[in-house]
Amino acid sequence: MPSIFDRWRLISKPSVTNIYIQGDASTQVLNLTATELYQTQDNLRAVVDFLSNSLAQLPLKVYVRDDETKRRRDRDSVAAKLLWKPNDYMTQFEFVRGLITEYYVYGAVYVWVVPSTKSASGWDLHIIPTNWVISSQKATPYKTASIRVCAQNNGEAVDMPMEEIVPFKTYSPGHPGGYVSPISSLRQTLLEQVESGKFRRQLWRSSGRLNAQIVRPKDVQPWDEPTKTRWIESFREAWGSGGSKAGKIPLMEDGMEIKPFSTSFKESEWSQSVVLSREAVAAAYRVNPSLIWHSNTQTYASAKDNARALYADCLGPDIQMLQQRINAFLLPMIGAEPNIYVEFDLTEKLKGSFEERASILQSAVGGPWLTRNEARADNNLPPIEGGDELIVPLNVTAGGQASPQDTQGDAYDYPGVDNQAKDIKPCGCKSCKESEIRIKGKSSKEDDEKVKDVLDKFFKRQAKSIIAKIGADSSDFWDSERWDKELKEDLEPVLIKIADKHGIETAELLESEYSTALTRAYLSKASEMRAQKINEGTYKKLLADLEEDEPDAAHVFEVRENTSGALAKSAAGSIASFAISEATNQAISDGAPRVVGKIVEKEWVTGENARPSHQAMNGERVPIDADFSNGQHWPGEDIGDPEESCGCNCTTEVIITST
Repeated sequence: MPSIFDRWRLISKPSVTNIYIQGDASTQVLNLTATELYQTQDNLRAVVDFLSNSLAQLPLKVYVRDDETKRRRDRDSVAAKLLWKPNDYMTQFEFVRGLITEYYVYGAVYVWVVPSTKSASGWDLHIIPTNWVISSQKATPYKTASIRVCAQNNGEAVDMPMEEIVPFKTYSPGHPGGYVSPISSLRQTLLEQVESGKFRRQLWRSSGRLNAQIVRPKDVQPWDEPTKTRWIESFREAWGSGGSKAGKIPLMEDGMEIKPFSTSFKESEWSQSVVLSREAVAAAYRVNPSLIWHSNTQTYASAKDNARALYADCLGPDIQMLQQRINAFLLPMIGAEPNIYVEFDLTEKLKGSFEERASILQSAVGGPWLTRNEARADNNLPPIEGGDELIVPLNVTAGGQASPQDTQGDAYDYPGVDNQAKDIKPCGCKSCKESEIRIKGKSSKEDDEKVKDVLDKFFKRQAKSIIAKIGADSSDFWDSERWDKELKEDLEPVLIKIADKHGIETAELLESEYSTALTRAYLSKASEMRAQKINEGTYKKLLADLEEDEPDAAHVFEVRENTSGALAKSAAGSIASFAISEATNQAISDGAPRVVGKIVEKEWVTGENARPSHQAMNGERVPIDADFSNGQHWPGEDIGDPEESCGCNCTTEVIITST
């Protein structure tokens, strides 16, 4: 077998490949390779590049595990040096981006681990493009013994043993040793996009740029065929694409008329096909399309949640796969110690939001967590004398507030804690009144009554059906799908009206415009979640009642109707808090004058008879785009633990102050 150097030289002769789509589109697309589809299909390219760049942005760090609770960053081992500079022509970012791009396009990628006398680590890593692998020899159905590699259109075929290769593969059902490209399921969708593009080009290349037809009166002298042909050719030469009169209004003779017509993209469903193509490509890679393409239904809150889900739900499986294969296969090949491992640093994504990162760390440690010199080093400033002491204010004890100036920090969930944020109020002077705006996200009595009316009617209708079934000893008395759907449909129009009212009022106060369309998707989901939680509460109470010696389902529904006022106030208050927060965020995005250059925060206002954890949060103030310490964007938000939202009558107050 040739040496490693000779094999690399033989494989890597340069080549250039140009890709064009021409001729019959169906034949071309169905026969295009994965690389060619990636090069020519914009939706596919957008998704793959977005994901590969997002993953490569995460630093791949090496750690030494001393025991189960202690670990330290490693910068000097062979593994650390190799991953910092994988070879003499790529950085870590470029290497990870290239590796994951090959993986997303082909469903597999091979990394060649090569000894090197020139690198600091003594090793080099080279990505072998998957389309260079022309065949493989199987040791077992599960394991490949070697691969035959040859650069496209150049080089010589070389057999490479798998002892030198670390493969990263998807799973192919029925072929455990193979792999499958995500693109294989997209060929029909991509074919439709090529056909639609071909159709649009044909429209633009047509001779008549007017999208019209010329009509001759039936009572004029008929044309003979040569005259008709000459007229058509002269018209196309003058007014067609590139003609001397293209774009001008033609003067018609002999009573001829121009009657416009059009084949609209709406009628051909072109715009819908684009959306479907984007959604299909995004679905193949488990990414939310709104992260890449703008969506009219996306709200500020949903955009923030989608960005968080990118690294948890979308890239999370691939991050875990890369870490495990590097730890299990690559590190042993280069002689790394068993207690050395690699991990992507997800905290790097939090550095874009200092407030969020600081809030998370402060909540985790329960107090001040950064010395002055550590903060100076983070901002590339030299240390100062005495700056290594961790400052703890004299009025702070364990479980208290982290700093007397921390008006944006988290309130800790201890009953009786006095969060100082609620004591910071303007003095009432003219200057304070002019420099501060407070907007209460509190539902009105009319809002509460509208929601209560919906719940009362629903409980009566529900009771009539369910009590009859229980009386007939029916074991399947509960139909959650039906009740959730009905209550959601009843609640949604009422909650939309409440949100629109408070959102528009807030926008007018901030001298901004409020887009109600951006809120529809959230309000639909919020109505669905609220309906599910209310019905879940009813179902649990019915089950508990059935275990009694003398069950009384009618009494259960009487109690539910008696509590409908509290449930309604909770739902309406949550939507009002959402609306003022959303309107404020829209005003910030639009550059409204009353928020530009201002400090924009929101404050938790505890309601009557609040649960102890919410009492402790009274006055907690955070930036407008941050979560409160219980993980909610506003009181009563229908996410996370139901114990944090069900029956909550707390409200939000947006506070805008001058810098």
